[in-house]
Amino acid sequence: MRARKLVVVGLVVAAVGFLTYSCVSRTDDTEDVASPAASTTVAVPTTTVAPTDVVTIEPSAVSSAAEEAARQGLTVAFTWYPATDATQNDAYGRARTWLTSTLAARMIVDASTERGPGVQWGQWAQQGAKVIADVSIECSGCPEDTDTVVHRVATIKQTAVAGNTTDTVKPDTTVWVTIVREGDRWLIDDIRY
Repeated sequence: MRARKLVVVGLVVAAVGFLTYSCVSRTDDTEDVASPAASTTVAVPTTTVAPTDVVTIEPSAVSSAAEEAARQGLTVAFTWYPATDATQNDAYGRARTWLTSTLAARMIVDASTERGPGVQWGQWAQQGAKVIADVSIECSGCPEDTDTVVHRVATIKQTAVAGNTTDTVKPDTTVWVTIVREGDRWLIDDIRY
């Protein structure tokens, strides 16, 4: 898209330059240059260049890739298996692929999170429940994206599935995430409740 913009701008500049050159470099052959009545000023016509192409701005490939990485990582990090996981932090170990090494080390070692299921965890473990996460990524009042850092707000809806029953986990969890580019990949660098 950026290349397309540059081509359009280049064509407009070339057209204006050509018109200006054509008008300035032309002399009237019928005019006697040596006569005292000859003018030494050149009238340059005013030209208005109409846009030849309307450029539409599409959602940034940067933000789309960063948002998808955040969605995948948070889905894994908030999908829990209480019957086999010691704590919800075990899910961060499974989500390591989508986390920076700094965040992964912090989330895996810290056995307590600011928010968690508490007593409910034990009940889910007894029922053999699986807690499935559905993540939506939004940007309301987020700082401006750069080529290397994107900030987003994520809403995580969880459903506990035990046998044939499903229960919606209330309330939904909202987290603010910072996603950074490391090489050719986007990784979650920070998760704040």
